[in-house]
Amino acid sequence: MLKKIVSKLFAFQRQNAQIIVKFFGIKMKFKSFLINQLEDVCCIQNMEQLKINNVYFPHPIGIVIHPKAIIGKNCTIFQNVTIGQGKYNSERKTAVPLIEDYVTIYPNSVIAGGVKIGKNSIIGAGSVVLKDIPENAVAAGNPAKIIRYKN
Repeated sequence: MLKKIVSKLFAFQRQNAQIIVKFFGIKMKFKSFLINQLEDVCCIQNMEQLKINNVYFPHPIGIVIHPKAIIGKNCTIFQNVTIGQGKYNSERKTAVPLIEDYVTIYPNSVIAGGVKIGKNSIIGAGSVVLKDIPENAVAAGNPAKIIRYKN
């Protein structure tokens, strides 16, 4: 009996990274520390396009992606990765990265400027990519250099 009364007074629900508490019929919303949502912990504006392209975020913390950056299908982006603009190009347009399909970007990497990362490439952890990376290449370091090619 007491349990029913308490459950009517206080009703807890989880919804969209919030805890909703109903207290005498009044809804109060609180941020939930138990629910991780990409939009809460990352700076990504074109999230819908990334969902369509099936981009995978294994550890979605601290990821920053420029809204004009192009990311291909089935890419994997780990935590604390920055994909941002570089210097303006000759037409005074923002230079943003183009990342093709099936690219894996490991943690703490920075990809800046109008660089192109080729299909099926890997960017190693902690890399700073300022030049183009060809298809099937494994690049790492600061600045990133090609260390080998995939078979």
